[in-house]
Amino acid sequence: MRPTRTEALGKLLRRFKNERKGSTAIEFAFIIVPFLMLTLGTLEVALIHLSRSSMADALEKNSRQIMTGQAQCLTPEKYISDLCEKLSFANGDCIANTKVVMQELTSFTDSPGADEQNFDAINSRMTNGSENSIMVLRAYHRWNVMFPILDKALGGDNGELVLISNLAFRNEPFGTSGGCVPTP
Repeated sequence: MRPTRTEALGKLLRRFKNERKGSTAIEFAFIIVPFLMLTLGTLEVALIHLSRSSMADALEKNSRQIMTGQAQCLTPEKYISDLCEKLSFANGDCIANTKVVMQELTSFTDSPGADEQNFDAINSRMTNGSENSIMVLRAYHRWNVMFPILDKALGGDNGELVLISNLAFRNEPFGTSGGCVPTP
């Protein structure tokens, strides 16, 4: 006599329940996706923080010619080009994804205004100032986030994040120059 469908299904389920072959593969399949998301997300956050640090360092090193008065005619495009040569992270097209804003303040306690979070609204401009001027230099770099879940958590939107680096300094007493001194 043949077993009924219910009996056959019950026997199959008991056999499936008692079978241990392949359980490791099934457990691995459940765990691999969250594990990879956590690991790769942690790597991206570390890369973003490393990039911010690298940008601050490049900004400081690249600004020496401004502080000494050697760059009275430095354009934003030339500064961005020089800055991108020193950046090690350069996510995508560095020159197209970087903007700089330099302005003069009357004292270190003056507010230069809030950092712009909308990259497209930023217009690169440089006012190099005269000797002993207090200057604020900001660099903005558009970072394309690999994991869209992270962009909002890190202060970004639409799959991108704006990395910002600020530098405040006083120009050295470099004297007066008779016009524009081209940068090398």
